[in-house]
Amino acid sequence: MYAANAQDKEDIRKNALGNFKQADRVVVNVFSDIWMNAPTDSMKIKKINRGADVYLMKEFRFGKSNFGFAIGIGIGSNNLYSNANPIKNYTLDSLTGKKNYDGVTVFKKLPTKSSDSLQDINYKNNKFTTVFLDIPIEFRYRLKNNAFKVYLGGKFGFLLSDHTKYNGDDYSQLSPTGSIRTKQYKIANVESIRYGLTARIGWKWIQVYGYYSLSKLFKKDKGPDMYPISVGLTISPY
Repeated sequence: MYAANAQDKEDIRKNALGNFKQADRVVVNVFSDIWMNAPTDSMKIKKINRGADVYLMKEFRFGKSNFGFAIGIGIGSNNLYSNANPIKNYTLDSLTGKKNYDGVTVFKKLPTKSSDSLQDINYKNNKFTTVFLDIPIEFRYRLKNNAFKVYLGGKFGFLLSDHTKYNGDDYSQLSPTGSIRTKQYKIANVESIRYGLTARIGWKWIQVYGYYSLSKLFKKDKGPDMYPISVGLTISPY
């Protein structure tokens, strides 16, 4: 009888380890951002705005049920591909004739013609990127065979870096003669934290992924009131 009890305990331990191995500890999200409330009068956003998250997760099962809770840490990157760049907004002082920064960030369209209007300005890539250190949390439901999965939760992030990247004709010249690649870091008024809701539904190691941001890209009243909705796929092989 004691041997049978020991065997039962060993079987339970093995089953628990087996579930843990399939507990989606490594999560990779690949997605495209839909930018809401963007100032369409001053910019045109591409339909596909590629982004990615990579997270390490730790799961805690609720007893022997199909439900659990998971928390993790990782890096998330979002991109905004458009024909404009975020810049500081300057207003003209009517008394002094000087331009003063008013504390607001706006998007300015890239030029389409050279300064002498004799040459078209072309570019391969123009994007605005943010990178966050994220803390994702999830309430998880899985069938006993770990195949069908429904995960609902959210994430909270801290800004690590932000920059614009341009690859195209050098429009700073009167008549561009070559292409340039430039980056500008620390865009003014980018919000330093982000938070929002997440959902994943799928089968085994691949799921449909969604994120709805409850925070804005820029600080309140310091830039366009825009935020992303992310839609894509999750790969969780381990």
